[in-house]
Amino acid sequence: MVKRVSIATVGKRASKPTQPKTWSPQPFLRTLGALSFVSVIAATGCKPELEGRPSLVDSPRVIGIRSTAAEAKAESDVTYDVLVAQPVDDSTAPEFNWALCLARKPLATAGPIADTCLTVSGPELQSLGGTSSVSGSIPKDACTLFGPNPPSQKAGDPAVRPVDPDTTGGYYQPVRLLTQYGPDNSQYDVGVTRLSCGLAGGATQEQSATFTKDYRPNQNPQISQISFKQGGADPIVVDPNATDLPTVPGGANLSFEVSWPDCPLSPTCGDNICSAGEDLTNCPSDCQNPQGCEGSEPYLSYDTVTQSLADRRESIRVSWYATDGNFDHDRTGRAEDEAASANTSNNWSAPNKATKVRFWLVIRDDRRGVNWTTFDLNVTK
Repeated sequence: MVKRVSIATVGKRASKPTQPKTWSPQPFLRTLGALSFVSVIAATGCKPELEGRPSLVDSPRVIGIRSTAAEAKAESDVTYDVLVAQPVDDSTAPEFNWALCLARKPLATAGPIADTCLTVSGPELQSLGGTSSVSGSIPKDACTLFGPNPPSQKAGDPAVRPVDPDTTGGYYQPVRLLTQYGPDNSQYDVGVTRLSCGLAGGATQEQSATFTKDYRPNQNPQISQISFKQGGADPIVVDPNATDLPTVPGGANLSFEVSWPDCPLSPTCGDNICSAGEDLTNCPSDCQNPQGCEGSEPYLSYDTVTQSLADRRESIRVSWYATDGNFDHDRTGRAEDEAASANTSNNWSAPNKATKVRFWLVIRDDRRGVNWTTFDLNVTK
């Protein structure tokens, strides 16, 4: 059985690994959250057919990989979690094989990870375990393998330049997940941890000092509220932990709205966020155990083209999934220039039958932070 590939699929096949008979991955690779923000929110115009859409969950698949912390220094500990979506009555219990990739991807190679890491085991993989949540340590040389630090080279070898940052100035440690859904049905997925490595070469000493003082590591975003309404009715707030599920009529057209925290743009001591300009001296209550904001965070970015520092805001996108019905858009969100609006909306058409529909909403920021929320609705005939 060949597993359906989502819109976030990298356009290449990975070589099939050597493996025991009980582990038989199909040779596909997906990277979660690797598309540019522009491409994922430009879902306007006529709706495509429902069949084959990323938002429809008709078989088990990985739809999210979360790194906690979202951004980490070399040799610091992180935890990885996977979100698997599957139909309500599907009893599949996937098996997982996690590993950190230790191979530097050739600069001319497309994709988020070196091909040599797309195997069950090997010298370029640091095994993390086989449960849905695993922990490990960022490699000591991560900022050399995947960041701005110049790679070491042997005498006589051609010079190797550091990795280029992404559009937010970020560098990333890849984590490889191999998920086994059945004897002949498996899938590779790639997640990342943003690396705290400092600035790329070319930055002045003054810029590096400013960046070290004012840059704040990324915090995973969080959905703070989900609500829906039908027509002119009052909105109903969704409680993901409720046992008494909301009920909607078959064929109903619902307008969903999702919101996330509104992040402060200036430091305010006592708001539980260690913002730029705050430290243990002037605001110990916020910075003793520093936390970021779970919305569109302001952050300092270094532009390698103009060689200048810039104050920016994160873009936010939400990927929508359900076991039935039809969303107007598979992804919605707010671009950087819309960051003042801490919400997004989508319309969903309920199926014309009595059923329980499960929803998954995956929120991502463009510094690669990830989080999610799951809830159910009852549909009456």
